[in-house]
Amino acid sequence: MNQKVIFITGATRGIGRNMARYFADRGFIVIGSGRNERQLKAVRDELLQYSGDHRMVAMDVTDLDDVKTTLKYVIDTFGQIDVWVNNAGSFQAIGPTWEVSSDLFKQDIETNLIGTYHCASAVIPFMLEQQAGKIINIVGGGTLDAFPYGNGYGTSKTAIARFTENLAQELQETSVEVYALDPGLNDTDMTKYQRTSKEGKKYLANVEKLFEDNVDVSPGCAPSWVEKMIDDQLQAFQGRIITVYDDLEDLKQKAAKANETDYRYLRWKDFS
Repeated sequence: MNQKVIFITGATRGIGRNMARYFADRGFIVIGSGRNERQLKAVRDELLQYSGDHRMVAMDVTDLDDVKTTLKYVIDTFGQIDVWVNNAGSFQAIGPTWEVSSDLFKQDIETNLIGTYHCASAVIPFMLEQQAGKIINIVGGGTLDAFPYGNGYGTSKTAIARFTENLAQELQETSVEVYALDPGLNDTDMTKYQRTSKEGKKYLANVEKLFEDNVDVSPGCAPSWVEKMIDDQLQAFQGRIITVYDDLEDLKQKAAKANETDYRYLRWKDFS
């Protein structure tokens, strides 16, 4: 098959939905996952405007058996998976850590971190067998800085960054590549919840200020950086954190020395 097959988790809303449309428009075969049947159908209808080959499938990333069943379906249908984007995310626990619902806190951790682990652990054996594949893990707020009142989300995203670094080193002698992408501030249901919910208005008022200051990025920004990873423009940065606010030419200049340094890894520089 000449077309590349890309699987995007959390593709029914926000960044994932933008990615699904972006790559469908560029000739990829897109398989997107989500849990809401109405939203799955809505995105499926959008993708049909590009091609009838695309699929939207119901999948819960917190359920490993469900992930494996979906993976088998994709392999049986298309015979390949070239790119897997771990995008499914949850940010429900807003407020002081000792006051937020433990169920919501665990939901953020399980969806973001455990979901990423489930998908990576399921798809890597197949990618090793096909001797090719790229995994892009979406990190985000709290990865590089403290994220008070968003501790479940921030902690899980920081853990994904370290998970990506570890995974990239485990796979460094193979043809499977792993990347971490910070998608920047996007106007999505998630950030709307942060701005409009009672808890968000009280504890995350700075998010609205960021939008007022035009820090947010366009819908095609994060997908375009995933495309750069797919096109082998950022191979020197496997396992390292890339953000959509980076300058590609600057990164290319630093690529030659990246392997000799801890550049874009999570490190405490002052530790001694």
